[in-house]
Amino acid sequence: MITRNPGRITLDYGRAGIELDLDSEIADWVVIEPDSISRPLETDELFDISVQTPIHSAPLTRIISPEDKVLIVTSDGTRPVPNRLLIPAIIKRCGLNPANVTVLIGTGSHRPHTQREVKEIVGEKIAGSCKVICHDAKDKQNLITLGTTRTGIPVSLNRHYARAEKKLVIGFIEPHFFAGFSGGPKGICPALAGLDTIDTFHSFDIIGHPNSDYGILDGNPQYGAAVDVASFAPPDFLINVILNSQKQVTAIYSGDYIAAHREGCRAAAELSMIRLNRKFPIVITTNSGYPLDQNLYQTVKGIWTAARIVEQGGAIIVASECSKGIPDDGNFANLMSARSNADDLLDFFSHDAHHIMDRWQAQKLAMALKKAEIFVYTSLGENKVSECKMRKIEDISSAISELVTKIGRKPEIAVLPRGPVTIPI
Repeated sequence: MITRNPGRITLDYGRAGIELDLDSEIADWVVIEPDSISRPLETDELFDISVQTPIHSAPLTRIISPEDKVLIVTSDGTRPVPNRLLIPAIIKRCGLNPANVTVLIGTGSHRPHTQREVKEIVGEKIAGSCKVICHDAKDKQNLITLGTTRTGIPVSLNRHYARAEKKLVIGFIEPHFFAGFSGGPKGICPALAGLDTIDTFHSFDIIGHPNSDYGILDGNPQYGAAVDVASFAPPDFLINVILNSQKQVTAIYSGDYIAAHREGCRAAAELSMIRLNRKFPIVITTNSGYPLDQNLYQTVKGIWTAARIVEQGGAIIVASECSKGIPDDGNFANLMSARSNADDLLDFFSHDAHHIMDRWQAQKLAMALKKAEIFVYTSLGENKVSECKMRKIEDISSAISELVTKIGRKPEIAVLPRGPVTIPI
């Protein structure tokens, strides 16, 4: 959906958002948002219909019996998966004893969550009645080696998942800046993979491939790698949802983890991918607010969305709260400060000796920095932002005015208030 010169908008930022005035005397504003008509549906009824008439699969209740021990995989705290709706619905629909249910949080290469964070992700009731564990890619005792993919990726996965009697994967579908779309096989790789698998899955060549981008599945080497890794221990059933801009469920896709996911991706593309006929000297974006904008590492997603439509040598302004820092427990900041400019960073990342965790996100940011100067409105300190080759701003409107003055004319400015929920083509 494209709106021109609306006068005032709300940018997704943290939990509350921020208001931004769009003065038509300064610029012609092109506001690009996903289909906001998608309304939430009655989730219980929608869930029952979806799991009993799944895509390329037997119904859920024919796969899961009340006496089964079941493992349910969900995403980490940066993804707004509606766990408090889906997990109780699975337990109820299948007649499961919560004591026989294990919830496995797929953290990928990120640190395991604290108990407080776990309760925030799954809710107090689930945390108290089911066993909840976090994947730890560094814990070799909790990994099992399964083989090597046809493209040479070593496959090690969480042993609780690989050995589970019955395993379900839940998640949500939105365009993803490496794998095409979130959800589907990404719920297994990289979410439940060991460090060797994750590192190869995010190789320099895969991240730099032109098809490793938003909205592309066919010919996307990272999506293909996720499918290959997941095939070593496929889930028995998948439940993926589509959310609107208020993070409410508007559709549920259930069944085979490939077929159901791809069906959901087609629907997500129709809602979120917007065709344009030009690029812009200035693009304003966000990282979709909480929970995705909790750190600067994840904010690269919103930045790359804007980089798709910014003119070479232009400017990107991103609003991202970063309430949990860069974060401090990863390698992202050190990687971004390893060299002085984007070209040197990309050369640095290309060498095998520098295959360090988090380099893939730094690589994508360096690719964006080759296109545009990047300004960040955030709670982070100025030094932390500058370490990552970007500039902190204290006021978005003032930054826009300064950039327009440098241009010397009244420009068209693109605004992506929902960030990577909207993908311009």
